[in-house]
Amino acid sequence: MGFGFLGLFYLLPIAIFGLLLDYLGQKTIKSYPRLFLIEIVIVAIISFGFVWQERTKIYIIPDQRNFEFVVTIYNVEDTEELPVNFFTWTYKKEIPENGVLLTSSKISSDLPKTEMFTKSGLSLQDRNDTVDLCFGRASTSKIEIDGKKYDYQAWKIDKGGTIGYSSNDIKALEEEIKEYLKRKKPSS
Repeated sequence: MGFGFLGLFYLLPIAIFGLLLDYLGQKTIKSYPRLFLIEIVIVAIISFGFVWQERTKIYIIPDQRNFEFVVTIYNVEDTEELPVNFFTWTYKKEIPENGVLLTSSKISSDLPKTEMFTKSGLSLQDRNDTVDLCFGRASTSKIEIDGKKYDYQAWKIDKGGTIGYSSNDIKALEEEIKEYLKRKKPSS
């Protein structure tokens, strides 16, 4: 039957909701231009909400890397903020040689989508015959060190088109993050 059949499950409720909204609008609002304007505003708000969720951060990783996880650690004092504000639709950030990006920004202020490229310009989004690297989100979680809480996001970089990791890999990664933060920020 294909994916068109699955689309029915998503589009049918949206269409029924739209018809009900239009019917209620026609019964309560007698002026057709006003109804048309209200419906256009509703469609514009829904469209803006969809586009808002497509905002993308682009990470540039080293060509020769010695890490398998790219990690962004948030809420780290005295570090650079991410270049994000209300009008930011995309930004590029170079990942350090160790694969760990520290920022004082909050995780809630970061952009929702992620793309990765190597410094030489190879895209990790589209695995093909020339690029055998790909990435996938491995974890979004919190860690606590000496009473301070940090949010982090981790992406696994892998060869061969499959992203394989276990819960033990994530636990080991969290321990590495804790050790790194302890070395980077000595306790006062």
